[in-house]
Amino acid sequence: MIPTFDAVNPASQIDVVLPVFNPDSHWVQDLLQRKQKLAMETGKQVQLIVVNDGSKDSNPFEEIQRLDPTVEVVHLSKNQGKGAALRSGIGRSTADFTLFTDVDFPYTIESMASIIRSLEAGANIALGHREQDYYASVPWFRRGISELFRFLLREVLRFPVTDTQCGLKGMDTKGREVFMSTRINEFMIDMDFIKRAVRRKDLNIQPVVVNLRPDVTFSKMGLKVILREFMNFLHVLFT
Repeated sequence: MIPTFDAVNPASQIDVVLPVFNPDSHWVQDLLQRKQKLAMETGKQVQLIVVNDGSKDSNPFEEIQRLDPTVEVVHLSKNQGKGAALRSGIGRSTADFTLFTDVDFPYTIESMASIIRSLEAGANIALGHREQDYYASVPWFRRGISELFRFLLREVLRFPVTDTQCGLKGMDTKGREVFMSTRINEFMIDMDFIKRAVRRKDLNIQPVVVNLRPDVTFSKMGLKVILREFMNFLHVLFT
């Protein structure tokens, strides 16, 4: 059950940061439609900050700005990874609240709205949390890696947050400060962010149950990526 919150610090604008690398052909139209749905669901002005993480073709980024001139596009000269792209985008955010997720908005609009309500209720950082039914929707290999990772965090390492890798998170200005202090350039940026955040005793960190859209398509994870992220995992854990 997704928690509800009483808004005590409403913000009129929400920044949504999206790292993008070689997107599919339909991403511009889909993204703008989902932006509109999020604005309607929340009653907020939604500002997209799209980070082109060294994509080969720049035409789609010109197209999205032509269709919606309010979209801010940040271009990186070469592919640097999710973490570097997110820092580039979050560093541009000026709204009271900032969300980041994948460019296809893989989580439901209601889930994103729940993240915003958590921030309005006083959370400095709102962490998307996937419950067990999430794993029924993902490929078996990805499911196995995710469950092993969460087991290690919970039972072996006693880490206070076990779902570090959920691709939907939100933060206020204090949370942005923590995020901008991260150093990981790739997928383990999420764990790096959370580890730094939980060290801060002045931050209110809240998990928020989120749900996938039913039509999400998962990208493949190659062995090279898995090994690289395992090394990043060890680096974050022991530094």
